Amino acid sequence: MMKRAPQILVRGCAYGDLEGKTIYTIASGKRGAAFLTQWKTLVSLGNNNDQQQQQQQLNIRQEYRVQCSPVPISATSLSSDCTIFALGSVEGSILLYNLETKSVLKQFKEVHDLPVTCLASRPIPTALMLPGELEGGVNFDAVSASADNRMGCWTLQKRSRIKPVRVKSSSSYSRKKGPVEQFVWNIVRIPLLLLLVLVMVAIRDVTVVCREEFGMPAVLLDMGAAGHCLYREVLWAEDTRPGIKFVPV
Repeated sequence: MMKRAPQILVRGCAYGDLEGKTIYTIASGKRGAAFLTQWKTLVSLGNNNDQQQQQQQLNIRQEYRVQCSPVPISATSLSSDCTIFALGSVEGSILLYNLETKSVLKQFKEVHDLPVTCLASRPIPTALMLPGELEGGVNFDAVSASADNRMGCWTLQKRSRIKPVRVKSSSSYSRKKGPVEQFVWNIVRIPLLLLLVLVMVAIRDVTVVCREEFGMPAVLLDMGAAGHCLYREVLWAEDTRPGIKFVPV
């Protein structure tokens, strides 16, 4: 019994230029891979002496044939600039095929539960915006629909043009002060600043007046001398020091 040859069907076709000289077809069987074929149309003029040959005859020549999908294709659509062929497979996958490099730019595997029934490529160049793309920050290259009653939008962009808004965590969240807290803070912060200034002045005097007492060997041998110098020379003034007229009691 002779084995029947597999039936190959053309699943889609499209013109590749505005002059109609380039034609693309997608063909596949019930199983197996799908193939993309580029055709060139050649118009030959008949002999003017022969009236039967005066009509133009259309000749088509195959340029190349390459595999574009490992599974059969069920829907196709060519972009407006004739560079990207959107392909939908029977497995529910979407392929964005580059005609210039003859390779798949991006594949969305099994995004539909049933075979893709129709596709629509981008009708305008990516430099122009379709409704909703400016607000969303994403330019879509194709739209698909399937027998699963779902529609999907697909893009070659890796990320949105709009930066996401970072939500502050509870640890970094600062609570706004109430009017009473703000009033108390305005009163307390001035004494705190004065105290900070006094501490800085004391540290400066310690490094100048009590430098020897606060040296590492002196502190280890006699900590009392360092404390006496800090109290008598820096923090508290004796009546014997020049310029002291009244000693606090």
